[in-house]
Amino acid sequence: MISPTVHGRLSPADVDAVRALVAEVSAADGVGPLSDHVMLHLPQGGDEAVRNLLVRGEGGLLGYAHLDVTDAVAGSSAELAVLPAARGSGIGRALVARLLEESPDGRLRLWAHGEASGSGELAKSMGFARSRVLWQMRRSLGDALPPVVLPDGVTIRTFEVGADEQPWTEINNRAFADHPDQGRWGVEEVELREAEPWFDPAGFFLAFRGERLVGFHWTKVHGALTHDHGDAAHEHGHDHPPLGEVYVVGVDPAEQGHGLGPALTLLGLHHLQRLGLDEVMLYVDESNTNAIRVYERLGFSRYATDVCWSLG
Repeated sequence: MISPTVHGRLSPADVDAVRALVAEVSAADGVGPLSDHVMLHLPQGGDEAVRNLLVRGEGGLLGYAHLDVTDAVAGSSAELAVLPAARGSGIGRALVARLLEESPDGRLRLWAHGEASGSGELAKSMGFARSRVLWQMRRSLGDALPPVVLPDGVTIRTFEVGADEQPWTEINNRAFADHPDQGRWGVEEVELREAEPWFDPAGFFLAFRGERLVGFHWTKVHGALTHDHGDAAHEHGHDHPPLGEVYVVGVDPAEQGHGLGPALTLLGLHHLQRLGLDEVMLYVDESNTNAIRVYERLGFSRYATDVCWSLG
């Protein structure tokens, strides 16, 4: 009988085992099984309030699940990974069953990164329904980009570490007030990302009208270049060529409708193109048709899909 064990913060040895499992799953599936948020918090053993489920076997760690029980409105959410060689043995089903037991009110959202048929079939067989879809969109940076035209009165500068965390958090939370993931950030979420090797304030653009912060575009580069607060770039091993990302674009609600969002998006694309990158990606909710139309006009097209499956 498969019996996942439940843990709070993970030990360093368990963190290493989860990272190795994630690397094997990513290599086999072509997409990582865990979100950026989970991977950012993993080196510290995970957030204090989450629950980590492990399935061990003779060969080591065979399965892992991350359970966040902190959202009283939408309910608990989880992500899981099963070693490719151990699939088909009931580990995924055992993890989901234990996740349901650990969810405080019986509600659970399962995120599947990529539309692998196995994850969808498992979710449906256990009574889950498809409830939210995220698109990954991509475009080439090999072609000329349109010029950046900012609204009148708007100026741009890059992010200053140690000074801009709080004002950026405030505008981010206003811009994404209705967003289930992005609208409740604190300064600590920014500081976690500042400590990551990919963080580069030179690719983090802030838009001002006078002294008021009215928008931003935070870019990211996956792959070969890492940065020490923008001072130096170094080689960093990765399994694909460097890939740019429109990490977060936001506009103050009072400033929307004047073209600032598309202008900021283009500003970041020009920056990523100047770095010599061949391609750029972004994530957007399938239901956000206005944003999708903007991105399509900027040359993006759908590349992959993440699906949320809900119960309760």
